[in-house]
Amino acid sequence: MKYTSFYKCVLVAGLMALGSCESYFESDADDILLEENYMGNTNELYSGYMGIAAKVQSVADQAIFLAELRGDFLAPTDNAPQELWDIYNHSIGQGNSFVDPKGYYDVISNANNYIKKAFEYKAANPNAVEDAVFEPLVSGAIRFKVWAYLMLAKLYGEAVYMEEPLTEQTDLSKYPTLGFDELIGQLITLMEGGVNGINGKQVLIWSDLLFPGVSTSAQDLTWNMICPSPEPLLMELYLWNGNYEQVVSIGMPFIYDEGSKRYKLSNEDYNGEWIQFFYRDPITKTRELINIVPFEYQRQQTNRLISSFSNIQPNDYFLRPTEVARERFQKQVRQDGITVGDRYRGEDYTYWRQNGDWVVRKFSRAHESADNIHKNDVHIVLYRAADLHLFIAEALNQMELFAEAEAFLNDGVQTYLSKNEDNLRYPLDNEVINAGISSNWGVRRRVDLGPVYPEGLSKEDLDTPEKIEQYKKGLDSLLVEETCMESAGEARSYFAMIRMAKRWNDPSMLADRVSAKYPSGKSESIRNLLMQPENWFINYDLNK
Repeated sequence: MKYTSFYKCVLVAGLMALGSCESYFESDADDILLEENYMGNTNELYSGYMGIAAKVQSVADQAIFLAELRGDFLAPTDNAPQELWDIYNHSIGQGNSFVDPKGYYDVISNANNYIKKAFEYKAANPNAVEDAVFEPLVSGAIRFKVWAYLMLAKLYGEAVYMEEPLTEQTDLSKYPTLGFDELIGQLITLMEGGVNGINGKQVLIWSDLLFPGVSTSAQDLTWNMICPSPEPLLMELYLWNGNYEQVVSIGMPFIYDEGSKRYKLSNEDYNGEWIQFFYRDPITKTRELINIVPFEYQRQQTNRLISSFSNIQPNDYFLRPTEVARERFQKQVRQDGITVGDRYRGEDYTYWRQNGDWVVRKFSRAHESADNIHKNDVHIVLYRAADLHLFIAEALNQMELFAEAEAFLNDGVQTYLSKNEDNLRYPLDNEVINAGISSNWGVRRRVDLGPVYPEGLSKEDLDTPEKIEQYKKGLDSLLVEETCMESAGEARSYFAMIRMAKRWNDPSMLADRVSAKYPSGKSESIRNLLMQPENWFINYDLNK
């Protein structure tokens, strides 16, 4: 199996200690994993898993194009092909290559075949691999599959659900097409129940397997980040499903992480440090990054982001940040309550003016001159700590724990503990967890922004159910706004808009934001289109 260089180089280094591994490089990486001669020895158990990871890498940047163009952060430039303009205008044709979901189904198909063949291999060779390795491998394959289906749900609103690998002869009509809500429920069941007694919540520490006896500081920690971790994946699924207590009960121990420095929003990564997550070596930034799809220039890897965002020759400069997105950063009030502007996530960080045009800068700061901009390692982030803090805040808001939700959004846990010393409430009433996360700053405080609260109501004046609902909806709107800034260009904000609009049965929560980026004549027609929830998703017929 010919995998991309990252997976090949690191896997070969580790498997040299496990036995010969030549055969798995021989087939075509573009093919779906085949039934014949697949998983005939232990090495192929590892290499097959990497085949799924390679498929994830091939589709990793697709959601950024689809979600950010249909959200409010990106617009096409005059250089952009018509296909990108069609996505922007929500008028996508069946032949648009950017929207073809085949890559996600390839991930699913490879995962299905891997799981099937792994169990067959284990049955035939029960002592070839320890359960402590075998079970997390199958569990990781389940999570790859769940991640791909979740992306299909968020982008297309439905998916053909299969437990078998696709082949050229596969008749898709014999499989059920699950709508959004049904699909989310099915994925939760798969994560929790698993396959043949193995659920989707077991994690293999790859660095220990591939580099036994090597100190942690020397291990390739990126290797442990390639598969979505069970906690953030489950948190997002439960958030979509409205199981808010589960989001919090999973999220709090995860960000506590036995009192480690990981997954905290602290003063170790504040203000100008924030931008480093997107262009520095991920091994040195594991406090924030949880799961990534790695792309490394030195390993001959790339994706389409630099070429599409940069206006330095010979890049294409297909996409630019919109005026409405830039204005959102510019109007933010800082901690002093007077100065205006998000100076650590706004201009010069997320975007800037270059060669007379606005460009997305977030991913290219490591190398920006014409002779080396192509050398940027643009990792696609699947989950990072800020995502989890915003998930927890959103769940706590729905649980009507407003001060606690606002702690994660605004000033942080430390400030909450000092202000509410005699009135601590769940989940910030746990002394052990509090000791480990007391240094947590909120998403806004980390970048020197002042707190925000729903307009027109005070938490002390919520004396009717109507006022409580109004406050919850207002805080949800603020969480969408924050996601638009914190996660610009990461395929997060459009999905947050969908989630809020679904929750409140209010399409305007999405339609008003997205339509604001269009010229006055176009804006009204786009808003009318998006007031119909079926138009939030891409309509793509797999049978054509």
